[in-house]
Amino acid sequence: MQLFRLSSERITCPLVPDVIGLGRKIGEKTGIISTRYGNRMLSLKSSMFLDEIVEDFFVEIVDYDPVKNILVFIGEQQPENALSLAIHWLILRVRNDTNVIVHLYGGNDVVNPLEKTKRILGTIKAEDNMFKEGEEAMFLGKDFADVLKTVEGEM
Repeated sequence: MQLFRLSSERITCPLVPDVIGLGRKIGEKTGIISTRYGNRMLSLKSSMFLDEIVEDFFVEIVDYDPVKNILVFIGEQQPENALSLAIHWLILRVRNDTNVIVHLYGGNDVVNPLEKTKRILGTIKAEDNMFKEGEEAMFLGKDFADVLKTVEGEM
């Protein structure tokens, strides 16, 4: 995957405190949280303990081209889990009812984000907001409270 940094500015998105708060409520789980922010996506730059999120750990994804496999982002640091972020981007483009994604996993690498997204979307039905596969779990929600309720119901 190719990464293209549009700007190296610090992320000042108004949703950052909400993501930090959600991470603290979820606790000592490892993963990534992504949320829709207009036509962009606010995400953690890498997988981490969600209760340890601070303002420096964010990137804004501006675009992802699955054909050319190019991820365009804004942030001081380059995303370390770009393939997972590509999956989140694609899910948010396909699912208009989803605004927040909590992706918990044990660090499995993603080889092909398009194929993985197809598998996830094929598993998640219209009313279902959860995907589980081995140690990996992905929770989708319309807002922070909705996704937290789903996560707490499964933990």
